[in-house]
Amino acid sequence: MNIILTGVTGTLGSQILIQLLKQEKVKNCFLLVREKNGKTPQDRIQNIFHDIFQNDSNDEMRSKIKIFNSSDFFTPSYLTKTAINYFIHAAGYVNLSIDIREKAKIFEENLAFTKKIFQTFSPYLTKFIYISTAFSIGDVGGFIGNDFHNGITPKYRNFYEESKHQCEKYLLENEQQSNVSIQILRPSVLGGNISEEPKYFISKFMVYYLLGKFFYKSPLNGDIVRIVANFNTGLNIIPVDYVAHVISEAIHKNIAQLNITHSKCTGLIPGMTRIIETAGASNFTFVNSVDIQGQLRDKNRVEQFYYNSLGMHLNPYLVSAPYEYDTEVLESIVPMPSYNLVDYLEDTISYAKEKKFRNKRW
Repeated sequence: MNIILTGVTGTLGSQILIQLLKQEKVKNCFLLVREKNGKTPQDRIQNIFHDIFQNDSNDEMRSKIKIFNSSDFFTPSYLTKTAINYFIHAAGYVNLSIDIREKAKIFEENLAFTKKIFQTFSPYLTKFIYISTAFSIGDVGGFIGNDFHNGITPKYRNFYEESKHQCEKYLLENEQQSNVSIQILRPSVLGGNISEEPKYFISKFMVYYLLGKFFYKSPLNGDIVRIVANFNTGLNIIPVDYVAHVISEAIHKNIAQLNITHSKCTGLIPGMTRIIETAGASNFTFVNSVDIQGQLRDKNRVEQFYYNSLGMHLNPYLVSAPYEYDTEVLESIVPMPSYNLVDYLEDTISYAKEKKFRNKRW
């Protein structure tokens, strides 16, 4: 079988590639890779092998890789309609902005690009796997199952969630007509490796890492930062290597929708406390969102900076309703690794500090 993969230079896509190359049934991996920062597509893939695989010697795996620029990629003469071709669309534009001026770009990068890909490649495909997000349904709270299209009313927190959910809807609506099997896989917030080496490795420090980065780099000068949060909610964080392992197995199964999430949320207050303290800060406290009306008042200088930057994007998640995911199907594919959730947050932030929160430049 052949795999066509987008997002290969991203945090998750790179890990997916490594997992797929280990599978004997995968004969070719066709990759969309652009030149970036003066590095050729070949150089960028070489760097992925070096950083994740930690060796350059596996010629058999490397021989499966076929790299294309955008023009050649979207002229799929390299595919035949008689072959088993799986498309894994792992590329995405992660932008949690709630600024209406950002909406058009977010929808262009996510929904319009997904439509272009599906319309171009569907005549050649057996299956189309869309990597969405476990938050595409929004702030619904409660016990969340795998079917996000069963009549439930979404409550989007931002345009990113809405664009991803609309991508899912578009694909499902076109499944029967295209005669292409659609599979939607939804990872939760990604953290560093839990099993694979290098331990705690992640190529891009985002989401909860940014909270650690804020307190690691911001001069607090004695000011106490008050963080508004729902004391009853939690953080759902899942190691990136586990997600990649699940995806590499799930694509071969007859599963239409699957959330790739931890079975338990980490308590928000103990989790965030460990993140901030590991980053090296102590001048912070939490305000229960149910105890205040509207926005936090009388913000000091650092609080103003926080709520006008990171807090603007993070706050809708910190005040969300408590939730938990159904992981029964997920754990039948790959059992959930066992580890202490709060200690894991500390270890991943410690790793990020060692790297000075610098993302990999593949």
